Amino acid sequence: MPKVSVVTLPEDVLKAPSAGQPAAAAVEERQLGISFPWRELARELYNRITILFSPANILIDVLAFLLGRVCLIGEVAPFGLAFFAAVASVSRERAPMAGLWALLGVISVGQYMEAGIYFLSMIMYWRISDKLDRMLPKAHAVPLLIFGCVLLSGLPLSLWREVSFYNTMLVVLDAAMCMVLAFIFSFGMPLVVFSSEQKARGAEALICAVFILAIAVAGLGNATIMEYSVRNMAGGLITMALALTGGSGLGAAGGVAVGLVVSLSDGYATAAIAIYSLAGLLGGLFRSWGKPAVLLGFLLGSTIGTLYFGQAGELLLVLVESSLASAVFFALPAIRLSRWRESWLTDESGVDAEAALDAAINKLQNMAAMFNDLAKAFSNANTKEETAYQDKIKEAQLKEMLSCVGDKVCGACTRRDACWDRDFYQIYQAMLATLVLAEGDRLKGSSLPDYIKANCANQKELIEIIGRVADNNRVHWYWQKKMGECRQVGAEQMKATGEIIINLASEIKRGPQNDREVAGMLSERAAALDCPLSAVQVAWKRGTVTVDAQKLPCGGTKECVHTILPLAANLLQEKMVLHTSCGNKEKNKKCKLTLELAEKYFVETGRATAAKGGDSGVCADVCARLDLGKGKVALILSDGMGSGQEAVGESQATVSFLQKLLTMGFDVDTAVMTVNSLLLLKTPESYATLDMVIVDTYTGETEFLKIGAPPSFVKRVREVSTIKSSGLPIGIIQHIEITPVKRALSRGDIIVMVSDGIIDAARGKENEFERENEKESWVANFLRRLATERPQEIANRILHQAEEFSQGTAEDDMAVLVIRIAELPPLIQ
Repeated sequence: MPKVSVVTLPEDVLKAPSAGQPAAAAVEERQLGISFPWRELARELYNRITILFSPANILIDVLAFLLGRVCLIGEVAPFGLAFFAAVASVSRERAPMAGLWALLGVISVGQYMEAGIYFLSMIMYWRISDKLDRMLPKAHAVPLLIFGCVLLSGLPLSLWREVSFYNTMLVVLDAAMCMVLAFIFSFGMPLVVFSSEQKARGAEALICAVFILAIAVAGLGNATIMEYSVRNMAGGLITMALALTGGSGLGAAGGVAVGLVVSLSDGYATAAIAIYSLAGLLGGLFRSWGKPAVLLGFLLGSTIGTLYFGQAGELLLVLVESSLASAVFFALPAIRLSRWRESWLTDESGVDAEAALDAAINKLQNMAAMFNDLAKAFSNANTKEETAYQDKIKEAQLKEMLSCVGDKVCGACTRRDACWDRDFYQIYQAMLATLVLAEGDRLKGSSLPDYIKANCANQKELIEIIGRVADNNRVHWYWQKKMGECRQVGAEQMKATGEIIINLASEIKRGPQNDREVAGMLSERAAALDCPLSAVQVAWKRGTVTVDAQKLPCGGTKECVHTILPLAANLLQEKMVLHTSCGNKEKNKKCKLTLELAEKYFVETGRATAAKGGDSGVCADVCARLDLGKGKVALILSDGMGSGQEAVGESQATVSFLQKLLTMGFDVDTAVMTVNSLLLLKTPESYATLDMVIVDTYTGETEFLKIGAPPSFVKRVREVSTIKSSGLPIGIIQHIEITPVKRALSRGDIIVMVSDGIIDAARGKENEFERENEKESWVANFLRRLATERPQEIANRILHQAEEFSQGTAEDDMAVLVIRIAELPPLIQ
């Protein structure tokens, strides 16, 4: 066996030259014993920079920076910190850079106190997160941990800056919002970080990811490019991309989210949400024709929404911003967007889909709760602390007054010692009384307190100085009141936003429910009558029922009308209306039948108006009719303050804004409160009465809502009842009482709504209709004697009678709105 010698050489002798390094240079280095560690450092730095600026990391860093810039009420910025926690829960190695960019974002908007909370909370979270994850599920650990970190780091900083209950509540609110947002962000984070370890949860993850992108848009602030808003362009880009990716549903959802976030900065929540959601809806409808069609639908929706909300002057600006956003939109790879959505939105079984839908609804409910908490934080201020603060201000104002008097009036006075040293208590009380007189604008030389009259040698200068201080005090308290009103308006808007979100969650939850038992009974009975049906579906939704079915063509005998319609109406015990799409025997095409619940009643209206003083002016009393959907019709009568063009503007603004809010889905109470807040922010004399009737055409149930309005009258045959309510018009006080009156009406009932000009027309005049001390009784008595049931004729006659009472020169504008409940003809069955 041959012997083998093994020789071990130094490692640096056998070391291969690095890529790109000449072999001769490597040999020379080994011969000279010289090493260049900077090459390895440069290579490591290059690798880290490559990872840092990869597409996935750039997206995370940009989102972290923008979310860090988003502030609520100008003092809390929880979004960047919640995003950092969500990134750390999915991809821990990317969290430090996300945290750094979020910190830079919050610093860029000047929130240095919040930046301190960010820094301490991130360090605390980083040190504890890996340990807490082992004890609790990550979905629970992340929100709880970030809540504790923000609370523990924020309270010391808040108390160090200023010890106050308000600062403490801000920290608690910041921590609570971080907890809720981290919980929401963690579900959509796998779609943002492209993590293969963390799987997104279908549509729920997509909704949360859309929520993250929408909030990030708000971080762009008021940045502009040649007077065009970057935020609006980014919002349009996101909406178009979602419409192209997911169709009309996802486009509308993205538009709602983007519009909601944009409106938090602009304050036009209804217009922004409507414009973006309509643009996303129409853009998604045309997704099958590609990007140009999506862009066309988006532009069409933006144009319709802008014109509908009366913003025609901004139409060119909207179109230019949308066009600029479309340039980036066309550069996006549509195939990758589609694959990105399909990779996460996998098909699920019925149970899994229902569970995912419930989870998404819970997220929306959490968002609504967050906005409700914000509204409570604004509206439910600490009364004791507020009172103490006002007392401090009053004390400071008193000190200022005494200081001014002492320096400018009593400083050179020879009797200063006698007044302020010997009789200090009396002069102090006299000064207080003088200040009270000045603040009440009642300070004169003759009204001065007796002590000052008897002892003060500079009464004229004293009156001038104290009057000046009182004027400053009145200005201060005026603006204090305005700030309180604006804070209350903001609270009501946040509460209304929460109501919109919770209503959206309720609509999603109330999906159509298929009744297989009723569908089977309908199929059996139709087959027994030799009229077989196929693909029968009975769906209950929002209190209505819809029946869809197919059948073989009958050859013109109208089996659907004579057999299927009566059969379905008898089975469901409801009036039904039939919609058909006839088939063709030669083409083997079946007839498609759709039966829907028919409305039991319909509303006939008549209106008549007259201007103050005759026909020469314009009537400030505005009447309107609005179909609310779901079988409900609203009739509105508003009377603006006074008469003339200004009063017309008040009434029209009230009715128009109320119509838009009700159309967007606001409930009646919230819509009225919002209109009241809008009028309060205008001049103090901006107010209007509101008289509204909402009729349910399915059941006949009618709701009367009267705010500062005169009585309404309900006529049934010869009996006339009066609907009254007490209260001030909207736009006078912040809190108004809304007490609706409900009545069940039936076929032939007539409702008469009038303005105060009609009621007051017979005041002080002898007539056969009016009872003693009841000025509105003449309308009721007049209605009892009327034989006609046509609404327009009733309105004309009441107005004509009121004009006769006023002898052709009405003292106020007059308006009559008449509603008749009519039953649909039986042929609809």
